[in-house]
Amino acid sequence: MTASSIPMPRLPSAAIAAAAIWFGLALLAGATGFLARLPFPGPQLIILTLVVATFAAGTLVPALRDWIGALPIRALIGINAFRFIGAWFLVIAARGELAPVFANRAGWGDIATAALALVLVAAGEPRTATHRALAHAWNAFGLLDLVVAVGTATWVTLHAVTPGVQPVLTLPLVVIPTFFVPIFLANHVFIFRRLLAAGRGSDGR
Repeated sequence: MTASSIPMPRLPSAAIAAAAIWFGLALLAGATGFLARLPFPGPQLIILTLVVATFAAGTLVPALRDWIGALPIRALIGINAFRFIGAWFLVIAARGELAPVFANRAGWGDIATAALALVLVAAGEPRTATHRALAHAWNAFGLLDLVVAVGTATWVTLHAVTPGVQPVLTLPLVVIPTFFVPIFLANHVFIFRRLLAAGRGSDGR
C-alpha cells in the first residue's frame, strides 16, 4: 500500500465547519495586524489556548475522538509532511526578514520532522516493537521541535532581537502558529497515545 492510498475516514462535518471558521479567523488576525500588535505575552497565550482547545476537542468531542481513533497511525504521522513549509523560514531569514536563530531552529527542525515522517509512512503501520520505538523517537523529536520553535520565538520577542518574528504573526505565515502548530502539537500527543495502545494490544496477544 502506498502513502497515497492510506484509508481515511470522513472528518465530521461539524469539525470541518469549525476548522474553516478557525482558519478564517487566523487569516483575519494576520490581515488586520491584530496578532502582531498584541503585546507580550498575548500571542503566546492565544497559541497556548488554541493548543489546549485542540487537544480537548480531539479528546472530549465523541465524533472527533472517534474519527482520530479510526485514522491509521501512518496518516497521523504523514500529516507532518506539511512541515516542509519550515524551509520558507530559512528563505525569509536569508532575506533579513526573520530572526536567524528562530529560522534555523524551527526551519531545519520542521524539515527533518517532515522528511522522517515520510520515511515512517513508507515503512507502513508500526506493528513491531522496533518500528513503534522508531515512531516514538520520531514523535518525541517532532514534538520537541515545536516546543523549541515556540520557545525560541518567545526568547526573540523578549530580547527584542532584530529582525524578530513579526513575519509569522502576519499574512501569510500567521496560519502556522495560530492554526497548524496547535494541530501538530495535539497530533503528537494523539500519536503517542495510539502507539502506546498499539503496544499494549501487541503485548496482549
